[in-house]
Amino acid sequence: MEDKKKTTLSGTLMRPLTVGECAFIRHASQTMRTSTVLKISSVSPQGIEFETRNTHYRLLPPAAARTATAERSVMAAA
Repeated sequence: MEDKKKTTLSGTLMRPLTVGECAFIRHASQTMRTSTVLKISSVSPQGIEFETRNTHYRLLPPAAARTATAERSVMAAA
């Protein structure tokens, strides 16, 4: 059995993530298309983890969204 590539990206899904379909991700001012999604492992404000035929993805929100989330966490802790 072959190990799949692991990729972490900061970006935005261009349409809902659906098992059995390709994912379209806006990343670094470009749109990328993945191979077929096989499994969605986790979905949270910190990111989405999913597996395609070729790769395990960790999709993080864009930097501006991550900064806002971190600031809210700090404010809540204070």
